[in-house]
Amino acid sequence: MKLHYALMAPNPDRVRFFLQEKGIWDQTPKSELSIVKHEHWRPEYLAISPLGHVPALELDDGTVLTESRAICTYFDAVHPEPNHMAQIGGWFRNTHPAMAEMEKPQSAEWAEICQGRARKHAGFLDQRLAVSPYIAGDRFTIADITLHVAMGFGRVVKFRPWEEHPNLAAWRERVIARPGLA
Repeated sequence: MKLHYALMAPNPDRVRFFLQEKGIWDQTPKSELSIVKHEHWRPEYLAISPLGHVPALELDDGTVLTESRAICTYFDAVHPEPNHMAQIGGWFRNTHPAMAEMEKPQSAEWAEICQGRARKHAGFLDQRLAVSPYIAGDRFTIADITLHVAMGFGRVVKFRPWEEHPNLAAWRERVIARPGLA
């Protein structure tokens, strides 16, 4: 496997930050390209990514992923921990009576760990939202939709982080007023 990336470009940065957060950036085989020098348009790179998209994850079987979200999803499947999205789900699945049949055995210890992580992540998100109106910056993105859905799911376990985090509360008001989520 090899990750082809470029510095200071949005999509490659998304993957780089994701892998750094997972703690696997340094162990990932990679090749840095210069977009300024048009290295992503060279014939040898176009043989990997015919449209010259960066990043590109070249798998050992010859498969190439060129969408940053797909690359992150792949790495999340291969390296499931730490999972930054599943804490509320783990909390819910291991505490709610409706999940008892599906989550055998339910683990109060794991639910407590997930609850602590979800609360910690809410604090992190609150800090992030102190500097921009949305999770990924100045515009509404899939990251905001994902968080909105997770927060809705969290209400089942009475997790309402917007009640203790003012920036998360302001973000929530902006999001629930949007046409697609109203």
